[in-house]
Amino acid sequence: MPSPTTTTIPNATPRFRGQVLQKIYRVWLFRTLLPVLLVEVVAFSVILYAVGQLIFVERIIENGTRILFSDPVQIFKFIGAAFLHATFLEEILILALAASLAFLFHHLTQGFLRFILVRQNYFSKVGK
Repeated sequence: MPSPTTTTIPNATPRFRGQVLQKIYRVWLFRTLLPVLLVEVVAFSVILYAVGQLIFVERIIENGTRILFSDPVQIFKFIGAAFLHATFLEEILILALAASLAFLFHHLTQGFLRFILVRQNYFSKVGK
């Protein structure tokens, strides 16, 4: 006799469990991941706008591509020198931009991977 804390579903097939897991992950995608992604995109946009107002990004990209195509190894020296010669506020904004980009990339790949698993009906194969 099963204990009162556990419930068993008669005739629970792996397909049924897979359908339940699909619904759980769909809810997770839309209720948990989507709001986080929206907040991260807004934060990334605000930080990117602030960096664009403080730094003449077009000139940095132009110089960086020139160095990259003439001597690719020197690009690291260029990035390091550009970062070290920036003001404290610019350095903080660049670090915040890098961190927000990393969080955004992490959440996008995590959500995309789970979306693929749900679309491929991977979770219906879980108990087989």
